[in-house]
Amino acid sequence: MDSKMIDLEYHRLLGEFGKDPELVKILNKVSHQDLFNPEFLTANSKFTSMDDILWRSGFGIMNLMEVEQVNQDKWNEYIGKNTDGRTWFEFGKMAMIDWMNKQIKAYEAEKNKEN
Repeated sequence: MDSKMIDLEYHRLLGEFGKDPELVKILNKVSHQDLFNPEFLTANSKFTSMDDILWRSGFGIMNLMEVEQVNQDKWNEYIGKNTDGRTWFEFGKMAMIDWMNKQIKAYEAEKNKEN
């Protein structure tokens, strides 16, 4: 998916979540671990965990909060070379798209079970 399609899909899914109070609650609880899970990382990068991404980066960062403290151009270059995203921000949107699609499917399945 190119950058424009990623943006369109990301915003479309955010709109879907915004229409349903239960989905908004689910969205408000999402964590980095939920987004950058091993399944997503294996499918969309050379890594299997966020720890792997951080440690192998060579930037000396120990957690995601420290990503903002490194040179962003170099971090984005690293992400672009080692993931399906061109930048960290784009890779995050890809993770959100994957997670939101799964949440909507699970939510709809649960609603259908109740009916």
